[in-house]
Amino acid sequence: MLISIALNVAATRYLRGRKIHFSSKNEYVAIVSAALIGLASPLPTYAAIPVGLSLMATGIPFSAVMAFVLSSPLMNPMIFFLTATQISMEMAIARTVTAFILAVIGGLLTAKIFKQLYHVETIKTHIPTSSQRSLAKDIYGNAKYMLKYFSIAILLSAAVRALVPPEMITRLLAGNAKISTLIAIGMGVPFYTCGGSAIPFIETLMELGMSKGATLAFFLSGPATKLETLYAYKTLLGTKVLIFYLSLTFIYSYIVGIIYSFFS
Repeated sequence: MLISIALNVAATRYLRGRKIHFSSKNEYVAIVSAALIGLASPLPTYAAIPVGLSLMATGIPFSAVMAFVLSSPLMNPMIFFLTATQISMEMAIARTVTAFILAVIGGLLTAKIFKQLYHVETIKTHIPTSSQRSLAKDIYGNAKYMLKYFSIAILLSAAVRALVPPEMITRLLAGNAKISTLIAIGMGVPFYTCGGSAIPFIETLMELGMSKGATLAFFLSGPATKLETLYAYKTLLGTKVLIFYLSLTFIYSYIVGIIYSFFS
């Protein structure tokens, strides 16, 4: 936990206030670059959207903004470290690779579907003003946030371990890949808090029999089920983009979950 907080603070302080530079002359290069930057960014969705939109003033296409927004909440150094140590390095790599592919696919589809919908002159952005917080405040804020949600996840894990029969988990989340993946996606509504703090809860379910495919689907679709994510998309990007985001995330998570279950 301490190492994860340190990684998150370091990434936040390094990226805060910096201008993100990459060539936008080639839209495909911009999409891939934005997806990679998102993987290193510790920003949740509600913060990633304003930051991404602010970059459009520099000429970055909206498709690259979507790639950044899609990948940012799914992976960062803290999430990778926690997944590798608490679950497995294989799952950490799988989360990273699938998050990157989702972001690239989302960017490419955005380039086709929303080509004429968004222009920098017409977007009403809500860009937060940058603030230079002290190192102590950054550490305190990250620790408070992470410990709160990890505590909830650990309590849920203990309740599941104590109250839910293992055979029920096996029947629901380790059986038919098509059904277990759907259930895992639906579990995001009550159980997903953030990319890292959900790990203790999922670790317990995996010990009780949850399949790897269902686990990966949960991690990919989880951000889409959070109320603050839905509000951010609806408020800043509009209903059409929100529907596109939900459809893409759920369909992709379902397909990836089934494929991963088959090979793992």
